[in-house]
Amino acid sequence: MKIKKTSLRKSFEDLGKIKVLVIGDLILDEYLIGSVERISPEAPVPVVWVRNEKQSLGGSGNVVQNLSAIGVSGVVFGRIGEDKAGDSLEGLLLKNSVSKDDLVLLKSKTLPTILKTRIIATHQQICRVDREEVVPLSKEEESSVLKQMELKLKDCSAVILSDYDKGYLTPSLIQSVIALCNQKNKIVTVDPQVSHFFLYKNIHIMTPNHHEAGKALGKKLLSDSEIESACREISEKLTPDAMMITRGEKGMSIYERKTDSFYHIPTVAKEVFDVTGAGDTVITTYTAFVATGMSIADAALISNVSAGIVVGKLGAATVTKTEIEEALQTLGYLDVNA
Repeated sequence: MKIKKTSLRKSFEDLGKIKVLVIGDLILDEYLIGSVERISPEAPVPVVWVRNEKQSLGGSGNVVQNLSAIGVSGVVFGRIGEDKAGDSLEGLLLKNSVSKDDLVLLKSKTLPTILKTRIIATHQQICRVDREEVVPLSKEEESSVLKQMELKLKDCSAVILSDYDKGYLTPSLIQSVIALCNQKNKIVTVDPQVSHFFLYKNIHIMTPNHHEAGKALGKKLLSDSEIESACREISEKLTPDAMMITRGEKGMSIYERKTDSFYHIPTVAKEVFDVTGAGDTVITTYTAFVATGMSIADAALISNVSAGIVVGKLGAATVTKTEIEEALQTLGYLDVNA
């Protein structure tokens, strides 16, 4: 598989002309970074001397910052709390090139903003502290979301459902969003949750990892033939245009339902430093490039290369167009003469 350089450059130009709507669970990621020099006298645990702190977008927010990194405008639908973490999260979204008008946020007086705090010492995560309350949207909130989404959808080329099962994407909202997108002829891609797995009917593509797909089907998916069988079985139930199953060190597999064809793409990660957010990068880059008119196979190849880049970085990282082109060329996936 090779991507024509002229095709890649054309897609790069078109990325700046499209807008992608991201709907799902917003999370604020916090990092406390330091070093360990002693064990606590209070309990047999390390004492982390914090030297640096940072916050970044997690959950569907990481999808948004991945879009921004490759020059794509985002429209964001999600929920935050009326708290300090919510203010920080909203500020980070605005910082990632999302306009105030394109932030459609439900602000809860009773629920906290989902906050994940990771404590890191010498590049190793010591522990993670989660603060969240999982409460589904009410029917009134769902109705409000759909009304606002219908207004925003006309300016968008594609919609990404980023489902972390934190209450925003309820079963009825998932089905209503997909129906609305199909009615408006918009590309719909899904980063799924196992609990909602067979609700994502009539979409463009779903991108579970092999553990998620296997759990949904009640079987282990290890070999190429098992993956192919799973793709066909899921596709029979959900009728997507394509299925993508990410496979860790084995790369990813893509199935095009219309042609009944498969692509098995090997992993390109040189060194796995942190897998946080790799799935967000996969669905973001795939969706953006397909929205520019790129083929399913070529967009999948770019998403695989992009994931290989971000796992070599700390935290929920992003990838740039320059990094994508350089990696494609280095790996021999770029046809520079075409």
